[in-house]
Amino acid sequence: MSQLDHTQPDPNRLGADKIILGLLAVLMIGALFFVSSQRQQQLRSSPSGLDGLQVWLASEGQAARNFVGGWSLNADEIGLLILPLYDTDLKKSRVSPKSEEKYILQQDEYDLSIEPILSKAAEVPVLLVLPKWRSGMRLTGLAHPYLLAEQARISDTLNDLIDTSDARLTSGQQPFLEFSYKAHTATVYAAQLFAASGCAPIIGTASAMILGACQLADGERVYVLSDPDLINNHGLALGDNAFVIRDFAAEIAGDQQVVIDYSRGNWLTRDTREIQRDRTWSDLMRFFAPPFTLMWIGLAITVVLVLWRAGMRFGPLIKAPDVIGAGKMMAIGARARLMRLSNRDGALVADYGKARLAATAAKLVGSANASQISNQQAFLTYTHRRHPKHAAALVEALNAINALPQGASSGLAMAAVADLDTILEQITHDT
Repeated sequence: MSQLDHTQPDPNRLGADKIILGLLAVLMIGALFFVSSQRQQQLRSSPSGLDGLQVWLASEGQAARNFVGGWSLNADEIGLLILPLYDTDLKKSRVSPKSEEKYILQQDEYDLSIEPILSKAAEVPVLLVLPKWRSGMRLTGLAHPYLLAEQARISDTLNDLIDTSDARLTSGQQPFLEFSYKAHTATVYAAQLFAASGCAPIIGTASAMILGACQLADGERVYVLSDPDLINNHGLALGDNAFVIRDFAAEIAGDQQVVIDYSRGNWLTRDTREIQRDRTWSDLMRFFAPPFTLMWIGLAITVVLVLWRAGMRFGPLIKAPDVIGAGKMMAIGARARLMRLSNRDGALVADYGKARLAATAAKLVGSANASQISNQQAFLTYTHRRHPKHAAALVEALNAINALPQGASSGLAMAAVADLDTILEQITHDT
């Protein structure tokens, strides 16, 4: 029987395990969300990112900002929208790499769609920044030709975006190529050039341009930058690249904002559209949409488990029953009054001593166990065991009360009561 008892699961332990598992689930969900948000931040600050461009333009007096989505942008305030494309195939979803080698050689950093890009270009002047490097360039910090993305994939992406089917990307014949733009000379490593009918060169030539003005299918103009190294963190410091993009942005945007848009959707709005509140319930509901949904579910399960286990283990406070009811208190008071009127102070003190011992016992061991030591002999035994230094004084005080005659004077009765109260208070507060 004892062996069976040892194999019984501990319900408290099982409840604690559930709470721990719930907390771990919440932590894991939060960690996944944090990692996904940090991945884009790492890309923006990496050699292939454009955080440096925003800082440079702002330092030169050009209003510039980064945008990752989540709220509306007033299209009337945007003079140039820079769209970095880190996706070489806008029609297919990126396949997550299964090994470190495939991760380094992957060509797409995150997925984008054609429709939002075209809708943005129809609203504001857009500079499309084509991809060039695989993920390995960001991860290793090395701009090696082996890490260049496939130009055929990028050519197909460009043909999907602009109103042409003959767009073609080529590579420069020298490690470093220089391009003139106004009074500045841009320098690009392993230059990625393009040519397309209907595209007018801005930097480069018609057969080998690096920046050109093209048309979309609906006739809207869009600017195409085939080599992101002209403006990214890796190439911004080469030659006069920083001054080239500064002058180009100022020419296109003027006094309006330059927005570097990393978002996947179209958040552009117009003042002529229906005016909406700055904050709506949909803004709040975004925090309950995936991936937040799993986090809230985990939190709710954890809270329920904690409250349930706390209720099972501790529960509400149990109100101690009133040992001496109101009726009994009235009877004791009436009896004491009769004893005083009949000059029986000695008997009254004896009854008081019994009641005082019972009240002290309840304080010492609690109301539930007070009956075990409430009588005189049991209380003396308890005092000898737990408070031996007060035992002799208690015996003397009780003997003095027991020796009082029933018709004792008030002075003798009060003295005996005072002695008993004194010794019981010392026992109660004895540490």
